[in-house]
Amino acid sequence: MIKTLNIAILMQADDNWMGGIIYIKNLVKSIAELPANKREHIKLYLFIGSNLKKSYYEELENLVEEIYVTNCIKPFFLNRLLWKVGQNVSWLRDRRLIKLLESKEIDFVYPVPINWGISWEFNCGWSTWIPDFQHKYLPSYFSTKEIKSRDKAFEYLSNNSLNIVFSSKSALSDFAAFYPESKAQKFVLSFRTIPNQDWFENDLAPTLVQEKYNLPNKFFLVSNQFWIHKNHQLIIEALILLKRTNVKPVVVCTGKLYDSRFPKYGEEIKNSIEKNSLSDQFIILGLIPRWDQIQLMRRSLAVIQPSLFEGWSTVVEDARVLGKTILLSDISVHKEQNSPSAIFFKPDSSQELANHLELLTNKLMPGPDLISESEARTNNKIECQTYAEQFLNIVQTVVS
Repeated sequence: MIKTLNIAILMQADDNWMGGIIYIKNLVKSIAELPANKREHIKLYLFIGSNLKKSYYEELENLVEEIYVTNCIKPFFLNRLLWKVGQNVSWLRDRRLIKLLESKEIDFVYPVPINWGISWEFNCGWSTWIPDFQHKYLPSYFSTKEIKSRDKAFEYLSNNSLNIVFSSKSALSDFAAFYPESKAQKFVLSFRTIPNQDWFENDLAPTLVQEKYNLPNKFFLVSNQFWIHKNHQLIIEALILLKRTNVKPVVVCTGKLYDSRFPKYGEEIKNSIEKNSLSDQFIILGLIPRWDQIQLMRRSLAVIQPSLFEGWSTVVEDARVLGKTILLSDISVHKEQNSPSAIFFKPDSSQELANHLELLTNKLMPGPDLISESEARTNNKIECQTYAEQFLNIVQTVVS
């Protein structure tokens, strides 16, 4: 008789890191959508940080056995103190998560928080997750304190984590270079976007959402939070160049206008828009509902992703499942993602981006392109099943 595997998925992010929320949602949905014969011996349990709004996870309620809202995956002040003074003393570490998992007879838990005083002495299989090593490549975007903190955490992880999942081959390669002595078992799990059925139920929805936000018919879409490494400034520079030749494409941005490391960055962006009279060309909508964002992506001419660094870009995967053309900075992870409709540009070349924007403004039409969407969704079903199976293979490898 095949034993049922009880798998706990931890959702620890908040609206300051929407990518982390979407990552967990995609993982849960991919497993839930597996054929019945592939998931009949799998039970999923979702553990939610007590600070997370219900609207971010309520759509998962019918996809898991149970949802537990808990504060034991979000370290409190004492944990941080213990991490500083006693991380090598096992009895000082916070064991609340261990006790909770044991009470639910969990066989595997993922992704375990990078240690801030939370004990890793689990009696079940477990794995940590490393999205990327951005602080190693863009140290000027981090404070000295934060760099030291991340280095300390990753060093601890490399020495103490039994299993580590990476979002890309690039991140795995970086880890091998930075921590060659690590004995951890290593896996690459590159996520996919699992679309909701209601994204495609109304072919008029993209136009209606465009009208809701008072947008023009032709626009490009950027769906990134306004962190400095997302490189929104390059787009503004490209628009300035084009405006000099009387070419005026419109770029619409969704995402929270705040960078905790650079609190003044949002104001700098707005000042740059005002100074160059671009308010009708660089339009900031802020954090909008996910469904609205997807409809705007369907309606857009193309998506722009100018980021200087990524772990594995959710935006690229969203564009893939919608069959959208995407303008991508030519960083290694974007190339690894291998989007079928990608057009690459150098992330420091506003002129190169401007050239692409001018060409595509005249070449492309507003969406949705129903034929491209249908083809993309067919491919997505295969990719999402592969993604879920890869995760379950990791689970089986760890617990066996």
